[in-house]
Amino acid sequence: MSNIIAFPGSSPKRPIAMAAGTSRMSRVELDQEPEIPARDEAETITLRNRNLRDARKDAWRQAEVIREYWRARLDMERAIADVQNHDLPEGNYHPRHDDPNEDLRLLANWRQALARQLLTPAPYASAVAWKRAALKSGQHEYTDVKTERIERVIAADVAWLAAHPVRHDNREAIAHRREFKAAMRQRIKDVAASRDLSEEEIKPALTLKHHEIAKFTEKYGVNVEWLLEGKGRIFQKDPIRLSPNSSGAEFVAVVRTLPEAQQRKIEAVVDRFLAERDQ
Repeated sequence: MSNIIAFPGSSPKRPIAMAAGTSRMSRVELDQEPEIPARDEAETITLRNRNLRDARKDAWRQAEVIREYWRARLDMERAIADVQNHDLPEGNYHPRHDDPNEDLRLLANWRQALARQLLTPAPYASAVAWKRAALKSGQHEYTDVKTERIERVIAADVAWLAAHPVRHDNREAIAHRREFKAAMRQRIKDVAASRDLSEEEIKPALTLKHHEIAKFTEKYGVNVEWLLEGKGRIFQKDPIRLSPNSSGAEFVAVVRTLPEAQQRKIEAVVDRFLAERDQ
């Protein structure tokens, strides 16, 4: 005789069966991907991905709750058996445990629930981390779910989550900001070397706080554009020399020193260039 456990949300055509009195479970089927309504045209990709992940959460949470229930039930029954075997008064609060196979049945149910959760599509990265930890600890070894199958499911989870991100990947922005700060600190050190400044004197500026940068540029006459972007003159008193490294402000400053007729010609060339670029 078999003890059939029907999990909430599982198909009655595919029951999860466990042989009574055994510690090994029968075949466990992988949960089907939940059906999602057709995408609304007004729905953003991020919102769509969030909805797709949410559709996985219910099945995952059900599988998790069932696994936790059987684990708690197994631990509780073992605790009751222990206090009764030691004739402790706490054992009197519960019926006597006379069935020697009860522990095996509860253990099999927990293993069955564990396997079911391992095969349930993961809705977020922490669920994948749980699967990997469970697989590494070998908790599935007394089930009929093979290691290779679980590894395939985990790989599919990872691929699906990567294809359905819910937050913008800002790693590139973080790397750019890190490079910007490193370059700016190096320019501060270059100024220090040219002015024979000590590390202690430039230490406040190296924090890159706005007020410290303002004090540093004012005290040593450093061109702010150069310090921020590496363009133009290093020091404000340096003469302006147009080059590919010149800043826009320096270009404008040079143009303003030219006769008005030449300024108009340059403005016309710039306007034509901008118009062609925007076409």
